[in-house]
Amino acid sequence: MKKCFLIIILLIVSINAQQNRTIGDMNDDGQINVIDVILLVSNILDNTYNENGNINQDDLLNVLDVVLLVDIILNQETIPETGLFISQQYQENELTFFYDLVYSERSNMNGLQYSSNQNQVQDQLQDTILLELDIALPPNPENKPLPLVVVIHGGGFSGGSKETLWQDTKDYANLGFIGCTINYRLTPYSYQIESEENRLLAVLHSLEDAMNAIRFLKSQDYIYNIDTNRIVTIGKSAGGYISLINAIENDFTTLLSGTNDYLDFSSKVSSAISTGAAFDIEPFNFDEDDASCLIMHSEDYDPVTEQTWEGDVIPLYEAIINSGNYAVLVAQPSNSHVVPISPLGAYGDEIIQFIWAQLNLDEW
Repeated sequence: MKKCFLIIILLIVSINAQQNRTIGDMNDDGQINVIDVILLVSNILDNTYNENGNINQDDLLNVLDVVLLVDIILNQETIPETGLFISQQYQENELTFFYDLVYSERSNMNGLQYSSNQNQVQDQLQDTILLELDIALPPNPENKPLPLVVVIHGGGFSGGSKETLWQDTKDYANLGFIGCTINYRLTPYSYQIESEENRLLAVLHSLEDAMNAIRFLKSQDYIYNIDTNRIVTIGKSAGGYISLINAIENDFTTLLSGTNDYLDFSSKVSSAISTGAAFDIEPFNFDEDDASCLIMHSEDYDPVTEQTWEGDVIPLYEAIINSGNYAVLVAQPSNSHVVPISPLGAYGDEIIQFIWAQLNLDEW
């Protein structure tokens, strides 16, 4: 229903309209709420037709305003205020934890790489690197396959660890999701800046590992009772890049080649969430059946990545939408890099609303 509605909107709205304010903020008050919806409807009624009774293309609303506000309306009509996957259902002592599960083993490129900050010294002495993940499993009284949230840390592909987002992972499990946080190969920043090739290699190794982590989890669905049709990735900074790129180019089908440790399983997920990440759209193929995306980004400028809302985020969003896929944009504060990704944090409402709708949790 949602995609059909968006297609209709796209047909009647000028896609080339220039964006000069926060998406969906019709009255420029810095918030998106019911007042903006009222203004949207009023604007449509006033500006859709000119004095001759013909459609007035020049005055139609920006497509991004329409898409975002329609998304808000549709989701607010369906998501309950409390309940499983929405509000806290369990305490930490009710969860079951699985630590340091090895999902892959990789050769150590030039003896430089490592799986986390904590393991850097140890890993750089080894010829191979063990890649691990942690799982937080909630109670499952109905013994039904549960949706999975894979949390991916940031750190410029040179730092970080799964432990830094363990609390966020447990927060999702407290709502009823299976939570997972992963390590992946990291490459020293000093090596990355030597050349574009080195930088690309660092990114590709991290992406390949995350994809294998997803495949591993799918291969273990019978052990952890994972609903493989309801998987979402969520990442911060470098983890956000991984989350988004896997959504668009899962299994490296067209962009590049990677090593698949689990040939019977795909890294395709249902949805992807990011904060502090956007990328050049040119090398990628955007398709209708890609995973839907929630992109949270600084409204104007990200001081860490030096990416801009107009130059990087909007083109990425439009490429996803124009492919027939679905995406939501959330504007972070100006000059911010990342925001909290916990469902209990400041952006929890936006995150859970998106997950609920995209994983069809009302049908679970």
